[in-house]
Amino acid sequence: MAIIRTTEPRGTFRVTYETITEESAEIGDAAERGYLSWQGTPEDDYAQSVWDLRDLTDKLAGCWAEGDGATIFATPRWLNLDPGADFWLSPFWRDLAGDDALGVSVSVHRPDWITDSSWLRVCRLLGWRS
Repeated sequence: MAIIRTTEPRGTFRVTYETITEESAEIGDAAERGYLSWQGTPEDDYAQSVWDLRDLTDKLAGCWAEGDGATIFATPRWLNLDPGADFWLSPFWRDLAGDDALGVSVSVHRPDWITDSSWLRVCRLLGWRS
């Protein structure tokens, strides 16, 4: 996933997604990726990806969460969330993934306005453990 280098309005988060199909997995790439609106629809413009904390916890909490690959003692720059193989059980994830998807994941990107301690609280609310 790319690191988003834009300034988000205070109190909002940017979310990106990617889906994997059998064909895309064979070539080692995602079938589809981009920005995601809080309603779960793919967007071309990052400005349409505006999530608040309630949106994040309502739709993304309970997923398997992983930081950006930094050491376990570092604050992650983004958080990858994956519903696992049960994505087809939720309309939000099923609609995002599509009929031929093998998997789907989203990334919540750390906004510029948030402090380290508040970002870590958001990460923990979403299921990330250092």
